[in-house]
Amino acid sequence: MKKIEQRDGYIYVEYDEEYSIDVFVSTSKQVFDLCQKENYRKVLVNITHMPGKVKTIQRFEIGVQGSLIFRNLIKVAVLYRPEEIDWFAETVSKNRGLNAKIFSEVNEATEWLKVKEIPAAQ
Repeated sequence: MKKIEQRDGYIYVEYDEEYSIDVFVSTSKQVFDLCQKENYRKVLVNITHMPGKVKTIQRFEIGVQGSLIFRNLIKVAVLYRPEEIDWFAETVSKNRGLNAKIFSEVNEATEWLKVKEIPAAQ
């Protein structure tokens, strides 16, 4: 399931299904269109509950496609499981002009984005 929410000063995206480049690209385009329409410049993507491991080639795809869609327009913070973080997708995207950073803690991500975390609805 994916969730896309407008929050105070940013778009929140949560994705908890198996990685797919097609879903990544379509979701990214949907988020970009929402950012353009509603004038958002910051995105927080939470993939901490995405099952499995993202392979190196997939991380490269994420970095390339993310930078093609969002380059120079939007600041993107990504939340991921600490044991899976290797910063490869971040490096690929930064080398292509995307202002993105990967975090394992939501408070670090929201601090970097300079937004306030909004707790999930119960």
